Amino acid sequence: MRYVGTAERGEAGVTNLHFPGLHPDAARWIVANRPVKAVGIDTASIDYGQSKGFESHRVLYERDVPAFENLASLDALPPRGAYVIALPMKIAGGSGAPLRAVALLP
Repeated sequence: MRYVGTAERGEAGVTNLHFPGLHPDAARWIVANRPVKAVGIDTASIDYGQSKGFESHRVLYERDVPAFENLASLDALPPRGAYVIALPMKIAGGSGAPLRAVALLP
């Protein structure tokens, strides 16, 4: 419950989701100013919990920058030099999938 802000499920639960995300302005700045290959976050979504427009998703995906959600131990990575290997589950016709992410440290 603490992770997403509610224990409710279904439509009722969606309106009560509370967790931070990447602000769309930050997503726009990232794709305009940094040569990133992907963006990762340790919350349930790149967009904040009650987002209905999923603007940060759209900003990133329009520039072919994938978003990795629900990551853990990001603080253990160095600011530069780590390689992240992201292995998504193959789901035919899907727009997303559960991901197994591992990092190789320098």
